[in-house]
Amino acid sequence: MSRPVGGFRLAYDRSGDGPAVMLLHGGHGDRTDWADVAVQLDATVVVPDLRGAGESDRWPHGDISVSGQAASVVGLIDELRLGRVVLGGYGVGAAVARLVAARHPRHVAGLVMTPPPRVPARTVAGTAHDIVRRSWTSWSAPRFVPDRARLEHLALQHDRRLLEMSGDAVPPQGPEVVTVPTTVLWPQLDPLIPDAWFDRLAERFRRVRVRGLPGVGHFVPVEAPMAFVDALHAALSERKDRHES
Repeated sequence: MSRPVGGFRLAYDRSGDGPAVMLLHGGHGDRTDWADVAVQLDATVVVPDLRGAGESDRWPHGDISVSGQAASVVGLIDELRLGRVVLGGYGVGAAVARLVAARHPRHVAGLVMTPPPRVPARTVAGTAHDIVRRSWTSWSAPRFVPDRARLEHLALQHDRRLLEMSGDAVPPQGPEVVTVPTTVLWPQLDPLIPDAWFDRLAERFRRVRVRGLPGVGHFVPVEAPMAFVDALHAALSERKDRHES
């Protein structure tokens, strides 16, 4: 467990060596979402559970906002002395990664993210089990079948407030502009991503490229892990080239 930041300690896995990658899960997942990505990376890989998820601390009145989550991520980077990391994220994790990159560019060498969509209010009605089952079956690609045991695991692992969070709660203007190299992975079957998210993209990201993922839904690290692996390796390679030049 990490040292506490804002009253929360984060559980995390660490593996490998070399330049650092940190991977941030979505609001309806946990750090196990990244299992098939982490094992493929030639890097030091750190995968935390966000505040209120997995084995990280829960605090009924604590701050689990995007800004609060970002503070814990920066704290973990500092605690582990990771230097400048390549950040990967999807869903709420993408919003957190984007905010860390915008506000703390000295901590971030590159960013790989999916568009962090807003979660419709109607999708968070019912029990945690209902919410998790409904999201993993309706937001993923039609041919993707989530494992039943995994859904049960995730339903038990969450602060309900995290399930209800809007993933794109961070305003894009002003100091929130991302200046580090960014790759946006666009899962084209994710029903939560409005086309308008891509409007004026260059004003929110100074160096950005978009890679479409046909046939992929919201849960990219689980549905199409190699898409993240390839993009993260490219970001690591660019980091190395900049360091050596």
